[in-house]
Amino acid sequence: MTLYRGRIDAGANALMDALNKSLPVDIRLLPFDVQTNRAWSTALQNIGVFTAEECAAVHRELDAILARYEAGEFDALPDDEDVHTLVERLLTEALGDTGARIHTGRSRNDQVACDLYLYLRSELSVLKGHVQHLVRILRSLAQTHIDTLMAGTTHVQPAQPITLGHYLLSLAFVLTRDCDRIADCHRRADRCPLGAGAIAGSGFPVDRIAIARALGFSRPTENSVDTISHRDAAQEAAFAAATLLTHLSRYAEDFITWSNPAFGYVRWDASWSTGSSMMPQKRNPDAMELVRAKASRAMGNVVTLLAMTKGVPLTYAKDLQEDKAALFDALDTAVLTVQVFAEALSSAAFVPERMRAVLTADMLATELADALALKGVPFRTAHERCARFVTLLEEEQRDLLGTTEADVARFFPELADEGVVLSYDGAVARRQIFGGTSATSIKEQLRLLDAWLAQ
Repeated sequence: MTLYRGRIDAGANALMDALNKSLPVDIRLLPFDVQTNRAWSTALQNIGVFTAEECAAVHRELDAILARYEAGEFDALPDDEDVHTLVERLLTEALGDTGARIHTGRSRNDQVACDLYLYLRSELSVLKGHVQHLVRILRSLAQTHIDTLMAGTTHVQPAQPITLGHYLLSLAFVLTRDCDRIADCHRRADRCPLGAGAIAGSGFPVDRIAIARALGFSRPTENSVDTISHRDAAQEAAFAAATLLTHLSRYAEDFITWSNPAFGYVRWDASWSTGSSMMPQKRNPDAMELVRAKASRAMGNVVTLLAMTKGVPLTYAKDLQEDKAALFDALDTAVLTVQVFAEALSSAAFVPERMRAVLTADMLATELADALALKGVPFRTAHERCARFVTLLEEEQRDLLGTTEADVARFFPELADEGVVLSYDGAVARRQIFGGTSATSIKEQLRLLDAWLAQ
């Protein structure tokens, strides 16, 4: 179908056709274009452009086009400019002038935007479902490892003892925010563009509220210039995907380190590992490494979508056609990466004895400083005194777990009668504060997470 016949000699420039053609990218929108055309043909029937019989014929042909797509007929792409042209051409070939009237009062501008919003809402729901599944996996693992001690770190240095359950829940709560961000993006895409026309609104009195409801939107967009101009929803969705993958990347980095035999905290199932083409002994955590890499790709899609619109004059320019490749890749990458992360983690084997073996006595220095503070010593003073004590013990090739009551009484007379006992389990159990690492606190976090999942 030649869209511009009468003004532009389409096909005269093969390079321009190659640059302009978007069908290889937007063919995946065909199911959503069918939905858009069904709603629009019904609206045209309501204002007398189609008879009831003609509208029914259009709907039957749209169903047939969708069936052909689902059967893979368009895997070998036809020569149409884009998916919207393809569907319109097939309708016209099947129904003649009846099919050709489908574009009455409509622009590809509002049609494209509507298809994109329908796709976006569908794909965001899919992504959110996968993230929720990952949260459930983390919740189960955290319950299993509620008492598994490990070395909490800051600056990649030993800091304080925590539990693996506490660590895993930290990612679960990160993902609840990612889900909320996805849901917020879904909500802001809940306005139907169809009927906005090319810039000024349709020249036919279609009922935009009825069209919106037929397509599952709560209401139509409020301003036709704005509707055609912006790609906010695509940019927000790409940002939500990039933020999600950035979060997974940080945890993947830890898990990669943990799988090094020098740590030995975790062993990945063979199905999520690869070997070396040269070294027979290798077992590489490639799944997590690729999770880490996919975050970079997701960030690039955000930049592409932002840069695409920054200098485009209102309302529509062909620049906006480039939104789909970046958006599709952003959401495809996010869905795949979350699935891989979830399945790899669910089959991973954590090694509690290795985690406990890495705990070091100096991680209990804060316990000693806290004990002094509880006796009224200003914390900065307690901090300095304990630091000097740790340094002295290092010089004597001892550590805090090797101290005697006499050592404590000599350096910290305030604690002479306290019988201070330093232990990793005790340090964890003492942190019963809301959000802390004790078993009591973790059980409360599990309860909060269960309430969130139940919503």
